[in-house]
Amino acid sequence: MRWLNLTPVKQVLIVIFVVYGVRNSYGQTSCGCPVSPNCKPCDGGISTITFKNNGPEAEIQVYDNGDDIYDDDVVTGGTFTVGQSKKFKGTTIEIYSNTFASPQVIDITCGMVFDPSISYGNLTIVSAMSKKGGPLCCTSDGGSTNDPEILGCTIYIQVPATAACTAPVSWNEPTVNQCDATLKSTHSPGATFPIGTTTVIYTATNSNNKTSTCEFNVTVVDTSKPVLVTPTAPIPVDADPQCKANPTWTPPAFFDCSLPLTLTSTHNPGSTFTLGTTNVTYTARDKNGNTATTTFAVTVKDVTAPTVVSCPSQINLNVTGNCKASATWTAPVFSDGCTAVTVTPSHSSGTEFPVGATEVTYTAVDKAGNTSFCKFNVVVKDQVAPVLSSCPQDTTVSVTTLPGNVAIDWLPPVASDDCGLVTLTSSHKPGDKFSVGSTVVTYTASDISGNTSTCDFTVTVGWESTNLEIGQLVTPDGNQENDQWIIGNIEKYENNRVVIVDRWGNEIYSVAKYDNVRNVWKGENSRGNMVPTGTYFYSVLLYSGSAVIEKKGFIEVIR
Repeated sequence: MRWLNLTPVKQVLIVIFVVYGVRNSYGQTSCGCPVSPNCKPCDGGISTITFKNNGPEAEIQVYDNGDDIYDDDVVTGGTFTVGQSKKFKGTTIEIYSNTFASPQVIDITCGMVFDPSISYGNLTIVSAMSKKGGPLCCTSDGGSTNDPEILGCTIYIQVPATAACTAPVSWNEPTVNQCDATLKSTHSPGATFPIGTTTVIYTATNSNNKTSTCEFNVTVVDTSKPVLVTPTAPIPVDADPQCKANPTWTPPAFFDCSLPLTLTSTHNPGSTFTLGTTNVTYTARDKNGNTATTTFAVTVKDVTAPTVVSCPSQINLNVTGNCKASATWTAPVFSDGCTAVTVTPSHSSGTEFPVGATEVTYTAVDKAGNTSFCKFNVVVKDQVAPVLSSCPQDTTVSVTTLPGNVAIDWLPPVASDDCGLVTLTSSHKPGDKFSVGSTVVTYTASDISGNTSTCDFTVTVGWESTNLEIGQLVTPDGNQENDQWIIGNIEKYENNRVVIVDRWGNEIYSVAKYDNVRNVWKGENSRGNMVPTGTYFYSVLLYSGSAVIEKKGFIEVIR
């Protein structure tokens, strides 16, 4: 077979082989020839060639004029196309493979031979395109007149069934000796067959409707043991007061191709089990004698902690010397219904205990590891309060500005106790800042028994006020002199209040934060009306914390 409308090839390496099979996805027989109506004459040279790898998986490299135009691994039966991503430049290409004895040289002009029986190493050409024409094809012999012959037909297959009562069966498919013949079968390799014997038939038909058949039997035999479908999970169960248990369960379920099944077990639901783990085994047997077993554990656990029969109450003692006291008691009693109990004390009766509360613990553990406790406190008290010495003396300082906030330092008192450590706390710390007024500083010493002692001293911050320069006259006549009541140095005391009343004690003006600018009296009453000429009385209050300084006097208003 040759390309239609092509000239003879000058140099081509040719290996003859026979291909059998059915039509493939390219619209051509397994011989490799495309259907004739799709063919076009070769024009302008070859643009792409598609190859098929008929050998093992191989690394394929294709070169055109020394340029690498294809490099990839191709699996068995896989195809690859050259001339797509990298166009042909020369008139031949060279194909290299790790499965070739030598590189294959292929002509890529319109004079190349296209025969599907030609092999290039393990490769055959399955399709090609010309640059200006289209898909190319080869001539065919028109079909065979003899009956096709089916080659390699399987004789007989016997396999065991799976637990699903079927079996997947594979075999090597036969081939047909004619290129134009198609091969059909009642079953395909890998199909699932039921238990029993099934006949597989292959039929070969060529283009002249000549046929032949081959058949073989597939026998699936039930040799499988029953299959566990629903197992019984391990059963943990708590023991009763007699240290036994009677658990129940749902027996496991089995499936088998040969029913019915006989199910036996070593124990039945509701049986009596003692402490510990007991294995329960179920055996399933089908009518063919195939058996399967499953085992699960029943664990009876002692979960009851020992009972505390008696436990001492808190023991209160006073120190007897060296800040300690000896305590005695009757050991607690424990009981357990299933196993012996091991009792471990943290302290023994007759032990000396230090000042404070000490917890005594008795731990009872049974053989299952269940634990219970008896706990009580031994409290030893020191009846002597701590001693505070070197308590600071009262301190007095003076400030000239408000609010004061002056830092005061002192040496803290010394605390001591005849038994153990002393905790010293205070209401203030050396270096704290104090505002104007008197503040009591308290130190408290506490020992471990709760005895306390205190010492106090007073920090007094006095205020030496700077004299305010208070004007005595207001003449609100607009001449820029004494139109406003100016209080000199008031800006030093931002936290202030100014109140003005008439001679009958009626408040006519009041403001906080008097500053001679925004907050300033201009001889007006609270409604903004000018007050008449006369004498008025003022009160200037300066605040510092809880301290209040008040300055009083009178003002003359003249119009």
